[in-house]
This record gives sequence, structure tokens and C-alpha cells, in this order.
Amino acid sequence: MKETDSTTALIPRLHLFELLDQDWYPRVLRDLGTDYLHTVSEKTGAFDAAMDVLAQALRASGSQELLDLGSGGSGPLPRLCRMLESEYGLKPHVVLSDLYPTTNAAERARAHGVDYLEQPVDATRVPPELRGMRTLFNALHHFRPEQARQVLADAQARGVPFAAFEIMRRTPAGILGMLPVPLMVWLFTPLIRPLTPLRLLLTYVLPVAPLASLWDGLVSAFRAHRPEELRTMTASLAREGYTWEVGEVKRRGRPTVTYVLGMPTARANS
Repeated sequence: MKETDSTTALIPRLHLFELLDQDWYPRVLRDLGTDYLHTVSEKTGAFDAAMDVLAQALRASGSQELLDLGSGGSGPLPRLCRMLESEYGLKPHVVLSDLYPTTNAAERARAHGVDYLEQPVDATRVPPELRGMRTLFNALHHFRPEQARQVLADAQARGVPFAAFEIMRRTPAGILGMLPVPLMVWLFTPLIRPLTPLRLLLTYVLPVAPLASLWDGLVSAFRAHRPEELRTMTASLAREGYTWEVGEVKRRGRPTVTYVLGMPTARANS
């Protein structure tokens, strides 16, 4: 039986602190978290269900430029780009960015033929010279509702397509699903590159990486915006010339992905 609105409504949104959001968080520990998240999304295809929405938006926009915000360790876009080419014949030019860019992520992205900006980019104030369809993967929950609305509003004001995809869910199942994260960190760490002695030490001897990822995972679940909250948010932005859509997509064997899609109307109709 699916969780009902009355069940999920019992879980209020709590904007607790995530370690990866803190500017004081040490770079070495940040890399432990972002590299793990990239490896999991790459190896498990956690965001594969987002590909169809992304492909439709690229075709409707008439652009092959993607600017990813909050990319962390480079996220799922390198994998999705390979799938977009093989299944849709699309070859977008992708630029990854983050508020806290890392060397590991930049090197990894370039190895996949993807650009990575090494200067910080704030998703709430994107520099006007950075063009292309804006995307966020598992990043919208990092923002409080008013900040998330600002992220959406800025894309609308600039008249650029926008797509945010989330697998975090503020439901009992979504929160409980975070409990195995330490085991996942132990299992996926051997697949992370670079696999350094320090990473092994802080994962298997001193369990810093598993515990930090568990904390951030639980906090992310409590921070997640539910689809009905996102619909209220986008409804408040409604204006002529730009349309918003909120929905959920799923592929067999993959997590359900919640998405927010914004499109300039004239461009979408052309």
C-alpha cells in the first residue's frame, strides 16, 4: 500500500544542517562525501529515470547546452550523457558547477568529456554569462523553500529552461531507507577513484565517511520538498511566457525521481 498524504504529512520539513553545506567542512572530508555520491549514482543508475524528461526538455528548448548546479563530485550527468547519446542521439555540451568545487570532481568530469568550473557558483545567483538549460540533481533539498523558489525564479527571469531532479523523499520509507548508508559506503568505497590510503583509513578504520554520509542522508530526507509543496511553489511563480511542471518518473529497478521542469513557452512551442 502506498504511503498516503496523511501519512507523509506527519513528517514536517526540518532544515537541519548538512555537513556538505558548511563552508568550514574540511576539503578532505567533503571529498569523501561527494566522491561517494557520484560513485553510487554512476554505478547504480539512481537517476536513470530522469533521462526521458531531460531529453524531452533538451529537444523542446532547441539547445544542447546544460549548466548543472550543485554538481558536487560530478553527479549523474556523465552517465546520463552517455545514455542520451545512445538512446536519443543527443550530445549536449555539459558544464558542471558547485558552490564548493573540488579538484577530484573536475578531473573526473574532464575524463568523461564534461567541463567543470573550478570557481564557485551559487545556484541562487547564477552569473548571467553562464548560459544553457539549468539542472540540479539531488540538490534542491539543500535550499529552504524561499531559497528554492529563488533558484526557480532566477531561471524563469532569465528565460532559460530549468530541470531539478530529486530521489530524496520525506516519507517514512524515505527516511528508513537512509539507515543502510554506512553499509553502502563500505561497499562502494573500493570503486571510488582516487582510492587513497586516507580514504581507506577514514572509512574502514575510523568510520568518519560512513557516519558523515548517514547523517547527511537522514538530514536530506527530512529536508526533501514533497511534490505538492513544489507545485505550490511553482504556482506562485506562474506568469505568461514560462510554464512549470512537477511530476514523478520511474524506471524498473530504479528509484522514483521527483522532477521540477520549467520551460520558456515560446521556445517550447517553436
